[in-house]
Amino acid sequence: MKDYKLVIKIVPVVVFVFLLGLYLLPQTEVEASIQPDSALNASLLANGPASVYDEDIDVLLTQLPSNVSAESFKCLAQAVYFEARSEPFEGQVAVAYVILNRVKDRRYPDNICGVVFQNEKRRNQCQFSFACDGLSDNPYEKAAWNVARRVAGGTLKNASSDVTARSTHYHAKYVRPGWAKHLQPTLQVGSHIFYREDL
Repeated sequence: MKDYKLVIKIVPVVVFVFLLGLYLLPQTEVEASIQPDSALNASLLANGPASVYDEDIDVLLTQLPSNVSAESFKCLAQAVYFEARSEPFEGQVAVAYVILNRVKDRRYPDNICGVVFQNEKRRNQCQFSFACDGLSDNPYEKAAWNVARRVAGGTLKNASSDVTARSTHYHAKYVRPGWAKHLQPTLQVGSHIFYREDL
C-alpha cells in the first residue's frame, strides 16, 4: 500500500517534468541554433546594448556577401527594429529569417526591400505594419537600432542557417489572424508564433 501511495505522488511530478521538457526543448534548440556571432557580440554581452558602436557595425558590413547592398541591409535592419526590437535576440533573428525566406519564395518580391515594403502605399494593409502605419521609418533608439543591424548582418552572413524551418509568416501570440489556421506552425519565440506556408 505504501508503494502505491509513493507512485501516486511521483507520477504527477514525472509527468510535469516531462511536459516542461517538451515545452522548453524547442526554445532551447532555437537558442542554440541562433547564437549571435561571438566576436561581434562580446562587447554587447560584457557592457550591455548601450556599448554597441557603429564602428563594430562597419566591420560586420565588410563581412556580408557581395550581392547584399547597403540598402538591402538597411531594409532588413529596419524590419527587425520595428517588428521585433522588444523581442529577445532569438526572436529578432527569427523575424529576419522570415524576410529572407520570403525573398526566396516566388510568391513575394525577390529582394529584401521589396519584401519589407510590399504594399507600403496601402495604409494598414502592408506585410509589415511599420511600413504603412504613416509613422517615420527612422529608428529612434540607438542601442536597439545597433542590435537590429547586428541581427540583420548575422542573418545575411548565415542565410543558410534558417532556424525558422522556412517560415514566411508570424504573428503576436495575443492575436488570432484567419490565415494562421491554413499554415504550419514552426516555432514560438518570445511573443511571436512563426508559420511555414507549405505548397
